[in-house]
Amino acid sequence: MARIPVTQAPTLLPKLHLSNSAMFELGKDVYIYEAVRTAIGLAVSGSNQKIGFYELETLQKKGSLEYHTDQLTQMRSREASLFTCSIDQQIARWDLRQALTSPAQVFKADDPLLSFDISANDALLVGGSKLNDSYSANISFWDPRAAAAPIKVFENSHSDDVSQIHCCPSAPNQFLSGSTDGLLCTFDVTQADEDEALLYVANTNASVAKCGYFGPNSQFIYAQSDMETLQLWTSDATQLADFGDVRDIKDSGVPIDYMAGFQYDEQTQRLYMISGTNEGDVHLLHVGAGSLEHIQALPSGHSAIVRAFDWDVSQGWAVSGGEDGRLSWWSINAPTAAATPVANTLQQSSASSNNSSAGSGNGNRRFSPY
Repeated sequence: MARIPVTQAPTLLPKLHLSNSAMFELGKDVYIYEAVRTAIGLAVSGSNQKIGFYELETLQKKGSLEYHTDQLTQMRSREASLFTCSIDQQIARWDLRQALTSPAQVFKADDPLLSFDISANDALLVGGSKLNDSYSANISFWDPRAAAAPIKVFENSHSDDVSQIHCCPSAPNQFLSGSTDGLLCTFDVTQADEDEALLYVANTNASVAKCGYFGPNSQFIYAQSDMETLQLWTSDATQLADFGDVRDIKDSGVPIDYMAGFQYDEQTQRLYMISGTNEGDVHLLHVGAGSLEHIQALPSGHSAIVRAFDWDVSQGWAVSGGEDGRLSWWSINAPTAAATPVANTLQQSSASSNNSSAGSGNGNRRFSPY
């Protein structure tokens, strides 16, 4: 019997349909990590350290950039800028109004960076690092107006990788960090001393893979572990719900193997969970205080795990990207012609690979997101 109460809610949102698809790079074993909306279209990061830009809806490729020398870990979009973060210890800011030959600014850290965010008032850039050889997992701060070295570093709040950084949308002086040490920490950046800046600590007792704010005043926090457990907290570290392992909802007829992300819709004030199967199907669920509502399955868009999902709930569209290297566009408007089936696209990719020297013999290789 499933631990989590699950009901079917197919009419909660208009149904999404597969409308378009495209391959990130034909004939190459490249995963898609993340998809982010920008001022010039969709930015998509791949496991080959490249970022491609695509038209919304048509998924026509507009260009690409390549700068980082190690794995890309996160992207953020701000007006005419795109920020990119990497294991190579750098955050790069790209001016999307200019030719993307080199970044407009580079912010450097002393350790590989896993996560970052920009404060709501654009006054501070915050980055979280991997645990270093000195057993320190740092949170670094930069002034976005003056690149180069951090202006301060917090060294003691976490004892393992800082996997997540989220600046509070409704309180520019606060931010949230999540770590594989299981802690969710809330800070006040107006305090220079780390101990005084630390406002709240929530212990999830599980390695935090993803977390973030939600609610009309950003008063709630969701926390997903790398063991696929889910918890809900208040921003002052009071636990609201512990769903346990969400994969248990298979017993209720919703076959999911992992959580791919979360989307908070401000208009409806609802939190949605994006989950999927190892075979590439996506499942959309509404997260309640102690229950889940299954809204819709999105089949045929992918043939492997989906890592990226950007969803505009109010506008009725979403884009997904997966370990199959495929981008898929979903819309509440039924397509006039059927989108290319994933099997056909993969067949084309395979043919392209056989006719080139790109094949490296590691087609079954799994990439770690961090």
